[in-house]
Amino acid sequence: MLTVQYRSVGETDLYFLQGSFNAVEAAKFREDVVKRMEQGRIDLILNLGGVDFIDSAGLGFLVSILKTTVKMGGQLRLSHLTPIIQEIFRMTKLDRVFTVDDTDELSVRSI
Repeated sequence: MLTVQYRSVGETDLYFLQGSFNAVEAAKFREDVVKRMEQGRIDLILNLGGVDFIDSAGLGFLVSILKTTVKMGGQLRLSHLTPIIQEIFRMTKLDRVFTVDDTDELSVRSI
């Protein structure tokens, strides 16, 4: 199960994710994110510090949201990747695609 909480920091939405990021959970989360993006909330930070598992659907969701934010003129940054998630990103070469920050504060300042 994936638990998602978010807060707005100025024009940026900061999402805190915790749990398993799989196909079912990615689909639910996508609905919420797309709805907010349609309302003009196109600068996103995803704090993945609480994510203990991510499958190919979760990774696909992240790529899809990145493409959508760029297309809409926004930004997507990731923060607080755990060592296992960092390794998955390195193995899939997604560490070259996403901007990853150590802290939420750095992400917010960089948008």
